[in-house]
Amino acid sequence: MTFFEAHGFLTILIESIKLLRKNGKLIAFIAILSIILSSTSLFLFFYFFESLMADTFVTSQQSFMPDPSSTLTLETSLNPAQIASHLRQDSALLISLEISFCISFATIFFFSAISTIILSSVSYSGKNLSLKELLLKIRTTWVRSLITTFYASGTLTIGYFVFVITMLTPLLPTYPKPAILFIMAILLAIIALIFYLYLFVAWGLAIVVSVVEETCYGIKALRKATLLVEGKRLHGFLLIICSNFVVFIILQGYKMLLGNKGFMNPKINLLFSVSVSILVEIFLVVAYTVLYFECKKHHGEEIELHGSLEYTKVPSHDKLANDMP
Repeated sequence: MTFFEAHGFLTILIESIKLLRKNGKLIAFIAILSIILSSTSLFLFFYFFESLMADTFVTSQQSFMPDPSSTLTLETSLNPAQIASHLRQDSALLISLEISFCISFATIFFFSAISTIILSSVSYSGKNLSLKELLLKIRTTWVRSLITTFYASGTLTIGYFVFVITMLTPLLPTYPKPAILFIMAILLAIIALIFYLYLFVAWGLAIVVSVVEETCYGIKALRKATLLVEGKRLHGFLLIICSNFVVFIILQGYKMLLGNKGFMNPKINLLFSVSVSILVEIFLVVAYTVLYFECKKHHGEEIELHGSLEYTKVPSHDKLANDMP
């Protein structure tokens, strides 16, 4: 990394910290609300999961040792078809529970992210928002942001798996020794992770584009984000690396402070991990919003913020406009 790249990266971090102070009450409100909702979702998941596991255990136990106090006959309590049907129902409920939890958690993060982007974008121009204004802007931006998220997720997932399969295919016919296969698997995992983060930079910036620019969403936002991030991709990559490193350091510090006591309650540990992750992710979203504006400056575009949120005044670099469909 050159001096100018390091300076640009530090500028993004410093500007992101400054933005957290502006509209700080609303940012804190978003963070606290996200933690409360995710914690509630997590506890509900554990409650229903434990109930299902207990029911499944009792059902399985009845197939070997029926309850003597049961009013059911021995034939009924040992009926394999009924037991199998009950287990299938429990499995279906468990899958539904997991899917519901994933959807609820993704929804919480999605609205937390677009709320943070809106606040950061407005704060970047030196303005403030009320809670009512924030809710109105969320109502006008969430649909196009959701469309962009689906496009970006699909592109990222497809690209990621194609890359992994492409890397694995030449290795399959060689049948290397187990030790060599293990080392190759580790190296491949590292390369795949780097490639994933490389794709994520444009994906994350596309979400910001879809929130800030009223007429740019979906595949158009992805294309524009890919063009915008040219020359700044390293900054976006380092932001992701640093955020994950901060989460790792905090969690390791948490384990060191509590010692063995920290592992006595897995629910509290998971709740703490989720809370830390949400706080760091909010900062990452702020940083990516700053990255968006830095990319616009890098390409010579002059920015003005208006009602919906951004208006490009006179782009001196026509490449971005010409490449848009």
